[in-house]
Amino acid sequence: MEALTLVAVALPHLGFPLAYYAYLRARWLGRPRSVRRDPSYRPRVTVIVPTYNEAELIESKLDDLARQDYPRELLGWNLKSPSC
Repeated sequence: MEALTLVAVALPHLGFPLAYYAYLRARWLGRPRSVRRDPSYRPRVTVIVPTYNEAELIESKLDDLARQDYPRELLGWNLKSPSC
């Protein structure tokens, strides 16, 4: 009876994930990937700055963000304050 209980507990927690991993490895993980990279691609980035009682530090933080060498047309800023 204890062996049956052990199998009933171990199979869902160990057996099924191992069987699924073996399936994925045989089916998908061994394939070569045909992804080509474009070295000139730059994603659009939005920097979210949460603020709360940050009056002394917000100016230096915004200056740091302005000094980034990321293209300006691809960089966005979003300031969040609970008082706004």
